[in-house]
Amino acid sequence: MKQTTKALLGLVVLLAVAGVVGGAALWTGKDEAKKTEAREKEEKFFDFDKAHVKVLRLTRAGQPMVQVEKGDKGWQLTQPVQAKADDAIVDPLLTSLATLKQKKQLDGETDLKSFGLDKPALDVSVKLDDGKEEGLQIGMENPFDSTLYAKKQGDPAVKVIEGFRKAAFDKSAFDLRDKKVAGLPDGADVQRVEVTSIASPYTLEKNGTAWKTNGQAADTATADTVTSALKNLRATGIGAEASSNLSQFGLDKPSAVAKVTAGSATRTLKIGQSMGKTYAMRDDSPVIYEVAAQILTDIDKQPFDLENKQLFHVDREALRKAIFESPAGKVEIARSKTSPADGGVSEEVFTVVAPKQGPAKKWKTSSTLYAVSSLRAAAFDGPVPAAKDLKKYGLDKPKVVTFLGEGDKVLLHLRVGAEKDGKRYALADGFDKLVRVDKGIVDDFPWNVSDALEPPPTPQASK
Repeated sequence: MKQTTKALLGLVVLLAVAGVVGGAALWTGKDEAKKTEAREKEEKFFDFDKAHVKVLRLTRAGQPMVQVEKGDKGWQLTQPVQAKADDAIVDPLLTSLATLKQKKQLDGETDLKSFGLDKPALDVSVKLDDGKEEGLQIGMENPFDSTLYAKKQGDPAVKVIEGFRKAAFDKSAFDLRDKKVAGLPDGADVQRVEVTSIASPYTLEKNGTAWKTNGQAADTATADTVTSALKNLRATGIGAEASSNLSQFGLDKPSAVAKVTAGSATRTLKIGQSMGKTYAMRDDSPVIYEVAAQILTDIDKQPFDLENKQLFHVDREALRKAIFESPAGKVEIARSKTSPADGGVSEEVFTVVAPKQGPAKKWKTSSTLYAVSSLRAAAFDGPVPAAKDLKKYGLDKPKVVTFLGEGDKVLLHLRVGAEKDGKRYALADGFDKLVRVDKGIVDDFPWNVSDALEPPPTPQASK
């Protein structure tokens, strides 16, 4: 036999062997997949799609049934009271039920009482849109491994499930109920808030993305706190489904009344306190909710709280130089950004250019520039004083901070003066008030070159 023929024959044999091995592997893989599929099917408690659920019922031993039904506007609580349900609670519960798996089945066990399944501690059932019903009954806990005995409704077979699964199903009517007191959608954009029945009533109105109060710029952080607190106010309990005696809840003479407008929807909330608890109700519902007392702190604001206190609005990327002037002299720090050849993230570079040259302390400089640009008034002291009155505030010979952009365009200009009550008087160009700012913040600015320059590396000790 020629050498070539032998080689071809060997190749044919090799391919045949490979085909046999590959076929065996394919057959084994398919067999394993079938076994896995069968095992998963056996472990699953139910075989239904939660999207087809129309009714959900929960019954605890000795307690009224809780029932929610799917309607055109989402899930509705229908027992023991009529109320909107919380989709964010109902949907995960249904997911947990539809995907529930058993650890094992106790074959041959027929004495349901031994497992607490003659009178289940918890019964969870669903009705599908085709009329079919599925249900889970949970009995006693196994004290040895904290698993739970359970069974399907209408099926005597006793099964075992993980103990932690119960928490997903053990819900009360209040758990499933929508707890948003204002009743506004999660994505609602609040445009106006009017708060009365407090010591200093006020109105906040949104103008584009900015807030105004009494026609003047409002403090954004405070406005956001107020609007978020009202929109997201959630009940911690139900004081009453309805009551003709509002004085019982402090709502006959409420501590605060808030009128909230979001788009075409307007809600008016009354908030009161009685017997150490805080209650709220809105104008389109008789329900009296128990809420956290924090809501009154969040919305009961004084005029100073509401006024704009942000001294500057500066684009940090536009900054090219920061100048700090004081009796100790003038410190100039240049800012630039690197452009890595590999296209990576650019880094800020800070360099002291006067009165000496050298690398600036990166962390201190960066935090200082942030502190300056985000500086807020800690107190107001009237209008900007006349030039003849600057001396009484230490502003005739102030410390000065100036930020410059391209072409030495002035981005901000701050004058810092004398101390009063742990704060320093200050004037910010473009801000129409004499203010006081936190002394600790401005005193920490690099007013002298030693504060700005990165110290030279320490020489290594000679061996």
